[in-house]
Amino acid sequence: MRYLLFLPFLFLSCKPNWRLDPSRIKEELQAKAAENTERHIKVETRLGDFELELDDRTPLHSVNFIRLVKMGYFKDRYFYRNVYEIGIQGGGEYFDRLNYLVPAEYREELRPVRGSIAMARYDEGNPLQSSSPTEFFIVTDTEQAARFYRKYVVFGKVTKGMAVVDSIKKERSFDEKPVIPVKFSMSVLDQK
Repeated sequence: MRYLLFLPFLFLSCKPNWRLDPSRIKEELQAKAAENTERHIKVETRLGDFELELDDRTPLHSVNFIRLVKMGYFKDRYFYRNVYEIGIQGGGEYFDRLNYLVPAEYREELRPVRGSIAMARYDEGNPLQSSSPTEFFIVTDTEQAARFYRKYVVFGKVTKGMAVVDSIKKERSFDEKPVIPVKFSMSVLDQK
C-alpha cells in the first residue's frame, strides 16, 4: 500500500519540463537552437496525416515549436477551433498555458496565406504581441487571413497533405467549436 503512495510522485517526476524562464525567453531559446535544428514535422490525425516545415527566418518560434514536439507536448492534442473562414486552431489550450510567451518575430515576407502556420497570441497584458508558446493555427483561406498580417507570427507552412487540413476545417462546428474535435500527434521527420 505504501508503494502506491509514491506512484503519483514517480509519474510527475517523469513529465518533461516544458517551461522556460519568462524573464530570459529569448536567451533560453537561442541557447537551445543548436539542439533543435530539425524543421520538418509529421502531424497524424484520424482524417489523415500532413506535414509541416518550420521557417528559419523565425528562429525563436521554430526552436520553441520543435523543442515542444520533441518533448512530446503535441501528443494527443486537439484542433479545438474552426476560425470561421480563416483556418483551424490547435495545440495547448488556454487552461493549459505554459509560463512564458515567445517574442514576436514579424517578417515582411512571411504573410498569413493558405497553408501557412502561425502562432496564436493572448491580447490581455501583452503589449508586445508576443506569441503563445503552444497555440497555433493553420490558414485555409488567404483572403480572409489577410487581416492577420503582423498580428500573428507566421513561422512555417504545410508542405504535404493540405487536403487533410481542409477536411479538418470542414468538420461540423458550432460557434467555432468543432462538435467532435480532431485529435492530433506530432513527430519530427528530420533525421540526424
